[in-house]
Amino acid sequence: MAVFKRCIQCIYINKQNLFLPLFAAVVSEMSKKISLSVFIFVLLAAILVSFMSAFYVAYGMYRKELTDAYLENNSSDDQKKESKFPELEVIDSIFKTYSYFDLDDRALIEAVLRAYANATGDRYAEYYNAEQYEMIMSESAGEMQGIGINIEENTEHNAIEVLNVMPDSPALEAGLMPGDLIVYVGIGEERESIAELGYYPAVKKLQGLAGTYAEFTVRRGDEEIEFRILRGYVTTQSVLFRKSDLDPSVGVVKILNFDLTTPTQFSNAVDTLLAEGIEKFVFDLRYNPGGDLLSIEAVLSYFLNEGDVMISTIDKAGNMDTDVVKAVSYTGKYQGCSVHTGDIGKYRRLNCVVIVNNSTASAAELFTANFRDYKLAPIVGVTTFGKGSMQSLFPLDYFGYEGGIKLTTKMYFPPSGESYEGIGITPDIIVELSEEAKNTSIYKLADKDDAQMQAAIKIFQELEKS
Repeated sequence: MAVFKRCIQCIYINKQNLFLPLFAAVVSEMSKKISLSVFIFVLLAAILVSFMSAFYVAYGMYRKELTDAYLENNSSDDQKKESKFPELEVIDSIFKTYSYFDLDDRALIEAVLRAYANATGDRYAEYYNAEQYEMIMSESAGEMQGIGINIEENTEHNAIEVLNVMPDSPALEAGLMPGDLIVYVGIGEERESIAELGYYPAVKKLQGLAGTYAEFTVRRGDEEIEFRILRGYVTTQSVLFRKSDLDPSVGVVKILNFDLTTPTQFSNAVDTLLAEGIEKFVFDLRYNPGGDLLSIEAVLSYFLNEGDVMISTIDKAGNMDTDVVKAVSYTGKYQGCSVHTGDIGKYRRLNCVVIVNNSTASAAELFTANFRDYKLAPIVGVTTFGKGSMQSLFPLDYFGYEGGIKLTTKMYFPPSGESYEGIGITPDIIVELSEEAKNTSIYKLADKDDAQMQAAIKIFQELEKS
């Protein structure tokens, strides 16, 4: 603003030296030729033009001063040479110079990065700050940082309901039980009710890194119990299994997601049920959002022959890759996704049915498509979500920053070569759940109320009759 003021002031500083003599000469000469009113109009127009010219010069100098000052104080030498977002830098400098409020630089940059990801048009693009990125990487490895529970919203009681307590978890050790209702985040006088916070903000407050404490209050029957649990690392349960309530000769294997623990947990589930005399299997992929590519490929290798195509991918440049079933050995966190020669095709002849719904997505759809394309099992349920794209996570620490970015890098295709992106997979047998069943947690839905599970079991019964 100082530059602007200086430029405006120059008009008045020089008026006695320049303006008055000029004025006198113009009056003397023009009064001989034109009327006074015309002269005054011309004079005012000249003054206006001079003022506007000075204003724009001053404004341009003012903008340049702000930008130069910001770049001088906040940019590296390379950034000073060329800026990709000069408007952002100007706005930042204006706020830092004139804002009444203190600015949180970390919060500002995180908001900008999230907005950038959202504005790319990639519906799956997302920015993660350092804490979020660490949690994402832990979860994809099958390692949860927290207390080790599966939860869902309970709208009837304005609470968060504990659906499952994981083995060897801090929650199990502390005595938390399935069915417990978390009604407050925090304990004592500082606690906040779930009803006031809302489900998602409350969940965010309950989450945290290993070594920190989760404090909350549970309602169990008529009793309220306070918990202060030290968060730790917990191996997630990606596979649950049981015998069907309707037919004990049928084993139900529910795959919650495909993380790096899934191949081992899936194989253990099937082998356990086989050892108990189970010969018919329902693979339940409802509400499975997908997961890691190596995980789904390892599971598929149990059902396919060596050399069978599982997935083809194509990138922006048109480069195509095809992954086929083969023995492969991994180390480190991917060790559980290794495929040994004896694993290939070991479950190919299982008598099985797959159940899906409109929340079956990504890798879970690839599982479904392979079973359809290789005619391994009939598909029951409703059309799947329709996600045939692949995302990659890029850590920013390589560039000296915290967090990471997720974005779509490839499209992929099942063995048939037909993309289901935005379309989904239509089951062989379409079965809708009743409205009551749709409003019941999948964890609590009894087989007798589950029309899709009943349709799957009916397939086995009809095959036996034939």
